[in-house]
Amino acid sequence: MQMPHAKGSFVTYRAGWHMGPHAHATFELSAVLEGSGTFLCGAGSYPLQAGHIVLIPSGVSHDYRSDAPIRFGVLEAGGMPDRINRLMARLAPDRTPRLLALSPIALSQYEDLYRQWLRMISQPLMEEAACLAAWVELLLLFLLQHQGSRGMSLSVASAADYIRASLDKELSIGELAKACRLSESAFRSAFKQAFGLSPKQYQQQCRIEEARWLLRSTGKSVQTIGSLIGFASIHAFSGWFQKKEGASPTDWRKSQQGMNGTAAKIIETQSALSPY
Repeated sequence: MQMPHAKGSFVTYRAGWHMGPHAHATFELSAVLEGSGTFLCGAGSYPLQAGHIVLIPSGVSHDYRSDAPIRFGVLEAGGMPDRINRLMARLAPDRTPRLLALSPIALSQYEDLYRQWLRMISQPLMEEAACLAAWVELLLLFLLQHQGSRGMSLSVASAADYIRASLDKELSIGELAKACRLSESAFRSAFKQAFGLSPKQYQQQCRIEEARWLLRSTGKSVQTIGSLIGFASIHAFSGWFQKKEGASPTDWRKSQQGMNGTAAKIIETQSALSPY
């Protein structure tokens, strides 16, 4: 039985570079981190730009060209457990290469994970096979969570990133549509197609995700957390959170900590003393 194995690196090519047709015995996952180019497979030719992820099953002939200097994060892996092969098959079904699109924030997060993976495999590993499989699975699960279709406009993806980064601000559909060079109706339609939610619904989803994260990971007060995600008063935030989660922010935080009120108070006190 073949043991899990994987290799990868960051690689940059000049404008006008042409790799030439080739195939691997392993599956390939290449992230376009900067620049632009073209992915070629069979009779197909697909434009590439930063944020695109190319997934290629083993044994499939393919080719790359660059229009401008282009930087990839490349991973090749084989001998993986069946669960990981099934995960790859979900991302690239029917043994057909697939092109995914990540938003700028998701691409940055993926690059951070990938960089940590490179650091990990650059040192002696106590359980090499298990470690390689775990990291490849983590990267594939990240893509499954954050994937968008190849046709998703990266300007729409950037609008989604703006919404997520500006939860304390009122959402102006008109301004977002203008930034994407779309009419409001076209923007709403493109956004719904990409994310399955309207922009307003997406904002609400991001707000509850951020509220949960801050309640779980910080000792910030409920009032501060509410303010950070766009609520003018603690009462408005608490009422909204109660409706979403079935518990007040304070009670929900305690339930996640598995602590009584005294222990939670200790965490808040320690956070208040921290300079960071």
